[in-house]
Amino acid sequence: MNWRALVCAAALLTVPAMPAIAQQAASPSTPAYAPDTGDAWIDARLRDLGAYAPRYPDAFVDEIARYLDAPRAYVVALGQQPNWAPGDVYYACALAKALAQPCRTVVRARTQDDSDGWQGVAQRLTGKGKPIPYRTVRTLLRTSYAHWARPLD
Repeated sequence: MNWRALVCAAALLTVPAMPAIAQQAASPSTPAYAPDTGDAWIDARLRDLGAYAPRYPDAFVDEIARYLDAPRAYVVALGQQPNWAPGDVYYACALAKALAQPCRTVVRARTQDDSDGWQGVAQRLTGKGKPIPYRTVRTLLRTSYAHWARPLD
């Protein structure tokens, strides 16, 4: 083996394996991510997570596991699902925390019916006539952004 091949092989061995959540890049044929929570500020942050999570997958997963009370392996597995963007993973667990429910309950509700977007899922889980806990979700997002030292705007 010549020295160039040896250097290339050594370089490849030093690249860490990234969780699948980091490998979800939008292709030109993929429509733009639109969370549709009913809150424009939350939607903008969830779209931004599509840029953050692939760069810092461990920090992203750790944040959800630690502060949104979701099992780490569950968060990783959810991020590997084809129709779950990083913003969806975060929102499911943040909404669950705001509603004092397990993240799995929110994921199951979205999986069963997401025809009217996250806003519809949240309204069904919250209950007819009750407000969706946007304020709590905004607070959770602000806290996560502070943990990541990531600007909000």
